[in-house]
Amino acid sequence: MNKAVQDHIKLNVDSFYKEITNLVEGSVLEVSPTGRVVALFRVAVEYGAVQIGLPTLAYLMSRILTITLGIATGDEEAAYDNILEEFETDGEMKH
Repeated sequence: MNKAVQDHIKLNVDSFYKEITNLVEGSVLEVSPTGRVVALFRVAVEYGAVQIGLPTLAYLMSRILTITLGIATGDEEAAYDNILEEFETDGEMKH
Protein backbone atom coordinates (compact mmCIF):
# COMPACT_ATOMS: atom_id res chain seq x y z
CA MET A 1 0.00 0.00 0.00
CA ASN A 2 1.55 3.31 -1.02
CA LYS A 3 1.90 6.30 1.29
CA ALA A 4 -0.89 8.33 -0.37
CA VAL A 5 -3.36 5.48 0.12
CA GLN A 6 -2.21 4.99 3.73
CA ASP A 7 -2.63 8.72 4.43
CA HIS A 8 -6.10 8.71 2.88
CA ILE A 9 -7.16 5.69 4.96
CA LYS A 10 -5.75 7.27 8.15
CA LEU A 11 -7.63 10.52 7.44
CA ASN A 12 -10.89 8.61 6.95
CA VAL A 13 -10.35 6.54 10.11
CA ASP A 14 -9.55 9.69 12.10
CA SER A 15 -12.69 11.40 10.74
CA PHE A 16 -14.80 8.34 11.58
CA TYR A 17 -13.31 8.29 15.10
CA LYS A 18 -14.23 11.97 15.59
CA GLU A 19 -17.74 11.32 14.27
CA ILE A 20 -18.29 8.49 16.76
CA THR A 21 -16.77 10.52 19.62
CA ASN A 22 -19.11 13.44 18.86
CA LEU A 23 -22.10 11.09 18.75
CA VAL A 24 -21.22 9.48 22.10
CA GLU A 25 -20.42 12.75 23.86
CA GLY A 26 -23.40 14.57 22.36
CA SER A 27 -26.04 11.97 23.15
CA VAL A 28 -28.83 13.28 25.35
CA LEU A 29 -29.82 9.79 26.47
CA GLU A 30 -29.34 9.10 30.16
CA VAL A 31 -26.60 6.47 29.90
CA SER A 32 -23.64 6.34 32.27
CA PRO A 33 -20.10 6.58 30.91
CA THR A 34 -19.66 2.86 31.65
CA GLY A 35 -22.89 2.06 29.83
CA ARG A 36 -21.66 4.03 26.80
CA VAL A 37 -18.40 2.09 26.79
CA VAL A 38 -20.27 -1.22 27.00
CA ALA A 39 -22.47 -0.17 24.07
CA LEU A 40 -19.43 0.86 22.02
CA PHE A 41 -17.67 -2.45 22.72
CA ARG A 42 -20.82 -4.37 21.86
CA VAL A 43 -21.16 -2.56 18.54
CA ALA A 44 -17.46 -3.11 17.78
CA VAL A 45 -17.62 -6.83 18.58
CA GLU A 46 -20.88 -7.50 16.76
CA TYR A 47 -19.92 -5.44 13.70
CA GLY A 48 -16.37 -6.78 13.66
CA ALA A 49 -17.44 -10.42 13.92
CA VAL A 50 -19.74 -10.02 10.91
CA GLN A 51 -17.45 -7.84 8.79
CA ILE A 52 -13.97 -9.28 9.40
CA GLY A 53 -14.69 -12.56 11.16
CA LEU A 54 -14.27 -13.55 14.78
CA PRO A 55 -10.65 -14.78 14.55
CA THR A 56 -9.46 -11.57 12.88
CA LEU A 57 -11.53 -9.49 15.31
CA ALA A 58 -9.99 -11.30 18.29
CA TYR A 59 -6.49 -10.68 16.91
CA LEU A 60 -7.27 -7.00 16.29
CA MET A 61 -8.68 -6.63 19.81
CA SER A 62 -5.51 -8.19 21.27
CA ARG A 63 -3.37 -5.75 19.26
CA ILE A 64 -5.44 -2.81 20.51
CA LEU A 65 -5.15 -4.05 24.10
CA THR A 66 -1.38 -4.50 23.75
CA ILE A 67 -0.99 -0.97 22.39
CA THR A 68 -3.25 0.43 25.14
CA LEU A 69 -1.19 -1.29 27.85
CA GLY A 70 1.96 0.08 26.24
CA ILE A 71 0.56 3.61 26.32
CA ALA A 72 -0.51 3.13 29.95
CA THR A 73 3.01 2.06 30.94
CA GLY A 74 4.65 4.97 29.13
CA ASP A 75 5.99 3.15 26.06
CA GLU A 76 6.72 6.04 23.71
CA GLU A 77 6.55 3.75 20.68
CA ALA A 78 3.05 2.51 21.48
CA ALA A 79 0.49 4.19 19.20
CA TYR A 80 -2.69 3.31 17.37
CA ASP A 81 -1.53 5.10 14.21
CA ASN A 82 -0.15 2.08 12.36
CA ILE A 83 -2.47 -0.67 13.54
CA LEU A 84 -4.22 -0.95 10.17
CA GLU A 85 -0.94 -1.69 8.39
CA GLU A 86 -1.29 -5.33 9.52
CA PHE A 87 -4.59 -5.65 7.68
CA GLU A 88 -5.64 -5.30 4.09
CA THR A 89 -8.15 -2.55 3.35
CA ASP A 90 -10.88 -5.17 2.91
CA GLY A 91 -10.35 -6.36 6.50
CA GLU A 92 -8.26 -9.42 5.68
CA MET A 93 -4.94 -9.96 7.38
CA LYS A 94 -1.88 -9.70 5.11
CA HIS A 95 -0.21 -12.83 6.49
